[in-house]
Amino acid sequence: MENKQRFQSLSAAQQYLFGPDSPVQVNRYQLSRDVETGRRLLQVRLVNQSDKRVRQVFLRIRCLDGREQRLTELEMVPLPIVSAMPGQVFGDDKVVELPAPGTVFVEAYVQRVRFYDESVWNEEDRDHYIAYAPPVRVRPEDPNYEELNRRALSGGVRSRYYFHAQQGVWTCTCGLPNSSRALRCAYCGADRIWLEKNMDPETLAVPQTAAAPAPAPAPAPAPVTLAPIVIRQAAPTVDEFNVPRRPEPVPPAPAPVEEIEERPAGKTAAIVLSILLILALSAFAGYLYLKPYLRYQAGIRELRAGNYAAAQEIFTELGDYRDSPDRVQESILNAALSSMSDGKYEDAIEILKNLPDQQGYVADCIYSMGVLAYNDGDLDKAWSYVEELQEKFPDYDKLPALRQYCLYSKANRLASDAAAYEDPERRIAAYSEAIEVFTQTEDYGDSAERILECRYRIAVEELNLDLLDKAIVAFEALNGYKQSAEYRLDAMYRMIKNMPQLDDESMDMLRELVAADYPGAAAMMARIDGSAFSFSVTSEDGGSGSRMTVTDLDKVILSYQIDARDESGAVPVLVSCMLPDGRSAKAVLNSDRSAGASKKFSAFFPVDCVESGTVTLKFYDSQRSDTEPVQELTFNYRYVPPEPEPTEPDEPEPTEGEDGP
Repeated sequence: MENKQRFQSLSAAQQYLFGPDSPVQVNRYQLSRDVETGRRLLQVRLVNQSDKRVRQVFLRIRCLDGREQRLTELEMVPLPIVSAMPGQVFGDDKVVELPAPGTVFVEAYVQRVRFYDESVWNEEDRDHYIAYAPPVRVRPEDPNYEELNRRALSGGVRSRYYFHAQQGVWTCTCGLPNSSRALRCAYCGADRIWLEKNMDPETLAVPQTAAAPAPAPAPAPAPVTLAPIVIRQAAPTVDEFNVPRRPEPVPPAPAPVEEIEERPAGKTAAIVLSILLILALSAFAGYLYLKPYLRYQAGIRELRAGNYAAAQEIFTELGDYRDSPDRVQESILNAALSSMSDGKYEDAIEILKNLPDQQGYVADCIYSMGVLAYNDGDLDKAWSYVEELQEKFPDYDKLPALRQYCLYSKANRLASDAAAYEDPERRIAAYSEAIEVFTQTEDYGDSAERILECRYRIAVEELNLDLLDKAIVAFEALNGYKQSAEYRLDAMYRMIKNMPQLDDESMDMLRELVAADYPGAAAMMARIDGSAFSFSVTSEDGGSGSRMTVTDLDKVILSYQIDARDESGAVPVLVSCMLPDGRSAKAVLNSDRSAGASKKFSAFFPVDCVESGTVTLKFYDSQRSDTEPVQELTFNYRYVPPEPEPTEPDEPEPTEGEDGP
């Protein structure tokens, strides 16, 4: 904790429980208390023992009080998002708040693990755990300390703990427990069989005439080469390079002084110098042989310690010594994996340029950067990584999933932005674009449902813009989604309401509206088929109907009854008249918007026709059409010329001679 005065440590312990089937093991926990707020804060150290990259872990936490009595048990407690590579220790930098205020001790178990390949592991049997013995640390005061270090160095393993095996689990010398089915440690990669032969305290206690050879990267130096180095006064023991013990030669008994022949000083000096030269040459030869071996072991140590750059430099200097070229590649790969584990994917890609055979990790890096951008809501950046994967690694197995995520989110964003636009035409264009993107990922999530929603919104916009023919087709294609059926009828009614003349398709729509009992549809049908209007023609002399014959048009009466109405009253009816003499005229029958009345023929049309024949009357719904009459009436007119007025006969004028003077 950063502030030691604020955070009080309640308990911290190693957890010696091993789940044989769990890909992630709980290694250690620490429980602290926030002094200011009283919150319990838990940190758990975990180890990824699987061969996959872990994305998230859910814990089952048993909260205990100071007497280690259970208070409560929490299920599916999420650990914040992690990115743990295989063999990585992780989680202790994450903090989980516990809601149980009296908690002093805890027991933590892994309940669910989510991997980056979208697979999930779930705990099946919560009691299926093995309690293993704590690992025994190797200490300097142990009698086998030096021998263990020598063996660990030769085998390239750690020597912090003794190897220990029990039923169901074995503990590596790095301290990590492993399933009895595992042949290598999930954390450090040490070979179990080799550890059992060389690092088990039971094998160390048994005297060995010939030590079992450790599976070192290369065989130990040959004794013949190292023989000159073991020239010393005391009898040599088995040295650290497995040189067999040689018996010390017995020196000859010293000769009496008087029998010793004095040699010239120069000759003695030459002998001494020769011996020294031989020793120097032997030491130099041994040094030349040991130097690469020692450097190789130093590289192994750097590699195991995670100092990959230093290890790469050492193995590069060694050239073809043993498997140094392979170790160079291993160092580069581990450096890249370490950068990936730390989230430094661009650095990892730069490192992996030196490993043409490991480009699959480059795809992993690009994918991970795309996922991070997606999680941060930067869809444009995430999509750029999708395009890069499509270009460089089109067969990458995780590409379709990331592509779906990005397309789905992009389509959602387009649909969400569309609703905020003020221009309805722009809204329609945005919804159409969202549909195109959703269609590319129709099988993902609720994409099909969202496509329906966008189409529904487009149809509503078309209805509001009076694009009624498009709206009708769009609502019909939605198959009853939400209010599409109701809105379709509305669009149909609005379209045919203002049509002066209905074709067959429009009449079918009107019949459908009438069948659906749509408000106003029946009245519209009555106006079109004429049943909303009733007209008659009569004569003051008592005749009526089409067979009526009149001789005086001024005595003709027109009667009407109109059921079609609007907000101002009965709809105006236009009536036209054709007289036998060829004259025609038109007039509004009910200019006062009255629904029914009887009016004289002469109030609308001339009555001075001087030819006999049929009078034709046609009645029109003036709000719809003046070409298709709703009703037609005829009656006969017989012209009767007026009789001449009677006059007095003219008197003859007198002639001369008659009665004359």
